Amino acid sequence: MASLAKKNEKGNLLGIWGAMSDLSRSFNPWENNFTKGLYLAGVEVMDNIQAPQGWVKWTIPSYEYIYVKNESQNTFTEVIEYMRENNIKLVGAVHDYNCPEDGQAYIFFPIRRV
Repeated sequence: MASLAKKNEKGNLLGIWGAMSDLSRSFNPWENNFTKGLYLAGVEVMDNIQAPQGWVKWTIPSYEYIYVKNESQNTFTEVIEYMRENNIKLVGAVHDYNCPEDGQAYIFFPIRRV
């Protein structure tokens, strides 16, 4: 199934994601203080492909994001607090991203639907 994944000009995967959604699959933030929701680990795939039988493809709506390096167990909480203090609204589910080139983990916080 590697042929379905998006790749850069060097042939490397573009992204390894932990996509999240609320239980309604509407890509809203997790419920109960960010403790209850759905999580799909995977890679970015070509936009027009169909998921193979037994697989799931999530098409995440377009957002503008704040993203940060995930450097500690407190990163998520610290960014949520920063957003509250600065009146920045979380408008969708948060996503994890792991850069295949350098192994750095990031967290993406959607702040505006595009």
